[in-house]
Parts: sequence; structure tokens; C-alpha cells
Amino acid sequence: MLKIYRNISLFIILIIIGVQWGFYKNYISQFPDFIDKTNIIHIHGALWMSWLVLLVLQPFLIITGRIQLHRTIGKVSYVLGPLMILFLFLVGKGSYWRTIENFTEHDALVFLVLDSRGLISFAIFWGLAMLYRKESASHMRYMIATGILAIGPGVGRGLINSFDLDFGTTFIIVDLINLAIVGFLMGYDIYNKKNYKPFLVVFIVLLIGTFLWTIRDSDAWQSLAKTYATLFY
Repeated sequence: MLKIYRNISLFIILIIIGVQWGFYKNYISQFPDFIDKTNIIHIHGALWMSWLVLLVLQPFLIITGRIQLHRTIGKVSYVLGPLMILFLFLVGKGSYWRTIENFTEHDALVFLVLDSRGLISFAIFWGLAMLYRKESASHMRYMIATGILAIGPGVGRGLINSFDLDFGTTFIIVDLINLAIVGFLMGYDIYNKKNYKPFLVVFIVLLIGTFLWTIRDSDAWQSLAKTYATLFY
């Protein structure tokens, strides 16, 4: 188990590196004179980094035998999780209206796939992690899933900035990467006769998100997204 927890910390560290790579050109390199970045974006970024650091720290505390400190720090997620959900929503709302101002409503509704599925996926994984907080195996898997969600925005932007890939192709690639990672973890659990159901849930949620991205230009999605934007934005 100690090896597993160590590997979790290392995996999240790799995700953090991917996030830094992706956001370096359009965000980190602009410090301290950020261009067209709102306070909501700054807070959102700080919350995400705090969340990822928490995901690195918690397994490390278990490895080093500081279980009580692990439980105490874990209570932060009761506050940090809802804040993450709130600012995912606010960032999505801001992105929608900025896109409306500079492009077309069609484009805004296309990008709404990414913002809405990120918000809903995080809310599901965090909610399940809290629901199963007393079942360490399930709790751990859902918490890992929240970290995997950072791969899309981070690695996706890194691929666009470094290899000049188009937006649509890029997020198909990162979606497939996420599905491959979760599929591998689920297969590992099945092979070792562990509880694979949490990763199955995660895989299904991510698969639905991938499907929505593939139909982003369809009339069905445009209608659904327009209804969502009308109700919540």
C-alpha cells in the first residue's frame, strides 16, 4: 500500500508539471503584469494548485505514518471542494461571455462543452469522494479522479502552444489520454481483485464528456448548451 500511495503522489506531481507547461505561455510567463486576467481566473488557478498540492501531500503523510495529520488536513477538502466547484462555474460563465463578445454564439456554445463537463465531473468526483470518505479505497480513487481532470486544461494547452495543434484535435487527444489512464487503473484493480467500481464510474463520466466534445457542433448540443447558458449564465 505504501508503494501505491507513493505512486499517487508522483502521478499528481507529473500532472502539476503538465499544468505548468500548459499555462506557462498564456498565464505564468505574464507574472506579475497579467494581460486580461480577472481576479476570478487568479483565484481559480490558486484553488486548482492548492487542490493538486493537497493530492500530493495526503498520500505522502500516509507514507510517513502521520495519519492524524492526514485526517486533519483532509478536512480542508470540505471547504476547498465547494470553492473549486463555485469558481469552475464562474470561470465558465466568464469564458462564455468573453467568447460571445469576440466570436460567435456557436463558438461560445462549443466551448461550453469543456467548461460544463469540467464543472460537473469535478462535482461528481468530489461528491463521491466525500460520500465514501470512510471507505479509504473508494475515497482515494475518486480523489485521484479529481486530479486527472487537470490534465485536459494543462496538457491540452501545452500541446496547442508547443505543437500548434488545432483546438478540436487537441482535446480529443487529451480525452483519450484520460480514458487510457483511467482504463489502465481500472484494469489494474480488476487484475488485482480490488474494488474497480470507482474507476468504472470515472471512466463512464469521462466517456460521456468525450462524446459531448465530439458532437459539439451538432444541433442537439447547441440547443442543450443554449438552454444551459440561458438558465445559468
